[in-house]
This record gives sequence, structure tokens and C-alpha cells, in this order.
Amino acid sequence: MEEDSKIYLIDENGKSKEYKVLLTFTAKENNNFYVVYTDGSLDEDGYVITYAGIYDKKNDKKVLLPVETDAEWELIDHLLTKLDEEGKNEN
Repeated sequence: MEEDSKIYLIDENGKSKEYKVLLTFTAKENNNFYVVYTDGSLDEDGYVITYAGIYDKKNDKKVLLPVETDAEWELIDHLLTKLDEEGKNEN
């Protein structure tokens, strides 16, 4: 994926919002293509808030489906933690 990739999602009010793509990957376990992204906002502890979805490649429309299972969230969390640790080791 290109550096500084962005996606644009429509919110519940019909407005387009820009997000920075942090990570994309295909899970071997289920062959789903995941997108992890952020709008750059921070939580109350100062950590960047991230979101994740499943990109539906089979649909003619570009659709981002919700991550629904605990196993999928654990996979995403594991990858983000691993990337964070690798980033800290590089410094």
C-alpha cells in the first residue's frame, strides 16, 4: 500500500470523512482483507484511536464491512501490537 494512503467514508449524516490507512492485510484464517485506519484523534490517555473493517472485494461497490468476531479483533490487536513493538525497537 502506498505511504499516506487515505480512505473516505460516509458518516451517518451523509458527510464524507477522510481517514489515514495504517495497515492492510489478508488473514490466512478466513481470507478476509482488513483495513486499519484512523482520523488522527486521540483517546483520553493520548493514544491514537484506530478503526478496522473488512474490505469486500467481491462487491461492485466499495464496501467496508464491520469486524464482528472476537477472534478477528484479537488478530488485528496482535498485528498492531507487533508493529508497535517493532517500531519501538527501530528507535
